[in-house]
Amino acid sequence: MKFRVFFCLLLLHLMLGVGLTYASSDFFELCADGSPEEVATAIAGWADANEPDENGMTPLMLAVSMNRPEIVDVLLQASADVNAQDGDGWTALMWSTIKSDTSIVEKLIAASADLDIQASRYMTALLSSVLENREDVSKLLIESGAYVDARNEEGVTPLMLAVSQKNIGTVDALLAAGASVNAEDGAGWTALLWSTVSGDLRIAETLVAASGDVNVPDQEGITPLMSAAYRGHADLLSFLIRSGGDVNAATIDDATALSLACESGDAEIVETLIAAGAELEVRDKDGLTPLMAAARKGAAHVVDVLIKAGANLNVKDGDGWTALRYATEFQNEEAAQLLIQNGAK
Repeated sequence: MKFRVFFCLLLLHLMLGVGLTYASSDFFELCADGSPEEVATAIAGWADANEPDENGMTPLMLAVSMNRPEIVDVLLQASADVNAQDGDGWTALMWSTIKSDTSIVEKLIAASADLDIQASRYMTALLSSVLENREDVSKLLIESGAYVDARNEEGVTPLMLAVSQKNIGTVDALLAAGASVNAEDGAGWTALLWSTVSGDLRIAETLVAASGDVNVPDQEGITPLMSAAYRGHADLLSFLIRSGGDVNAATIDDATALSLACESGDAEIVETLIAAGAELEVRDKDGLTPLMAAARKGAAHVVDVLIKAGANLNVKDGDGWTALRYATEFQNEEAAQLLIQNGAK
């Protein structure tokens, strides 16, 4: 008798379980494609506004991701949990930063959405909105009090992301809200160093005007000036020099901006650095001078600039190699000829 009762209870449990799964699936379909009236009727009758799917996504998150503000209204009125997190820790507010109308973001904030909940990899709604280049959403979150110095797992802040996206509007909004202009990510990069990747002069000027330090190096000792020189951003380099950038700062491998510019082979950058007082005879960790680096690279125009600036043609590295030896060994004939014509041995 006890066994039959147990069996009947087990069968009922399984039947109810299947029924609930089916109902949940139906409700998600309504939230995606149904009318507000249909969703409201389902909630009043049989649907749970907070029951998640197998990935932890709730009906509210689905409605947000489908950009359905009218369904969001119904769910919030039915006490949907605005701060529930899915399997990756994302909330409805985070989902809204991807492609939802700002009206949905406003509804979630008005419903007391936590602006600073962290998902996996320490993602926040503000970090997500900046990453998605949603200036409208980013500004709304900033105005609503989102933490502007949040960091993802690499230590990257919203300001760094906005700089990398070349979004001056978001950069201005973050700085106005007090974002730390000299914060460093996990590799020691500041927002100003991030700006040297794209070479966006306007953003660099904005950061420096907000007290961005032009001489803060990353963990390898690379400064914004070195990065701009190596990447060939002439206008940005000139601006950083005018702003007090040290042209003779060295990396942990003893490379200077001039060394790096000779490696990249940009004669205009080399001329700018020399005019700003870059030392011609500095040596990197391997004992190479800028002239040796240019000769090895085969950058004949750079070799010519260095020769005219008075670089020592016959100095040797630790292995006894001269600039001419580098040019000949690496089969850079034009550079070799220039050196020989000017007295290199």
